[in-house]
Amino acid sequence: MKKTIIFDFDGVIADTADIIMALMRESGPSFSDEDFKAHHDGNVYEEPRIQLSPEGLSQFYSDYCDRLSVSHIQTAIAPIKRLSANYRLFIVSSNEEYGIQSVLESAGLTDCFEAVYGYNTHKSKIVKFEMIRDTFNVDLGEAIFITDTLGDIREANKLGIKTIAETFGFHNRERLQHGDPHMIVDTWDEIEAEILKLS
Repeated sequence: MKKTIIFDFDGVIADTADIIMALMRESGPSFSDEDFKAHHDGNVYEEPRIQLSPEGLSQFYSDYCDRLSVSHIQTAIAPIKRLSANYRLFIVSSNEEYGIQSVLESAGLTDCFEAVYGYNTHKSKIVKFEMIRDTFNVDLGEAIFITDTLGDIREANKLGIKTIAETFGFHNRERLQHGDPHMIVDTWDEIEAEILKLS
């Protein structure tokens, strides 16, 4: 059976840190760069550093879907296509599923993923990992999760999922180290190389 690779979306497949920070500032209170980083130290819904009102959150999701484009995922297209030939791929995100699915379709990546689970499915990534396990007969102990935030690593750790953390997203190497990921990498080439080592 093919090995399972689960991807976070924002900060991994999509280079969206700048637009997400801008949208959060437009939709809610002012905050510092450190607040933005700390907001992603845990589950952004269960322990948010930045509080958006229901109206602000709704506006954020709407604007996110409008502004997300293929340009944000350009560097991930070729690696995803290569990986999909040999692995089962999934996306587990805290963001809006419609926007993610739309941009994947525009980039010709829809068929690369068996499922895309965003906040619409559940606000807990732990629950979404369990859904992948139960729905798609995936052994989470054999899966690999690719992410860019400390909060994601902490959620994956609770289910014993091996994490490859990368530094070109929301969090830097020093912050990611607090979650004790299996490996920290700096490029897509290194992500692919580490996945191959673990296969």
